[in-house]
Amino acid sequence: MRLLLDEHMPRVLAEQLRAHSYDVIAVTEDAALRGLSDPDLFERAQADGRAVVTCNVDDFLDLDRQFQAAERAHAGIVLVNTRRFPRRSVGPLARALERFITGGAPYPSFVHWLQ
Repeated sequence: MRLLLDEHMPRVLAEQLRAHSYDVIAVTEDAALRGLSDPDLFERAQADGRAVVTCNVDDFLDLDRQFQAAERAHAGIVLVNTRRFPRRSVGPLARALERFITGGAPYPSFVHWLQ
């Protein structure tokens, strides 16, 4: 599973996951991705076959609904609760994402709350 971490996710998270051979990029690492609107970022993720990891729940759930209404598949959305995974504590988030990645996509066009 390939992931794109949205702009709210720290760059070091992508670095940690790549150190374990996972295919992860962060918006904060790529000047071409920084500043894109959520719809544009989601489209870029789909073009690259990446699930988006985000704490921007409302906007990305809305994008999922738009894709469903248009009968378009997407590579997935992983929702992160910042109370459960505070941004200052990258380790638990990295471990949770590793567990999720190794399990594979649960179903096409998935929306998953990270545990």
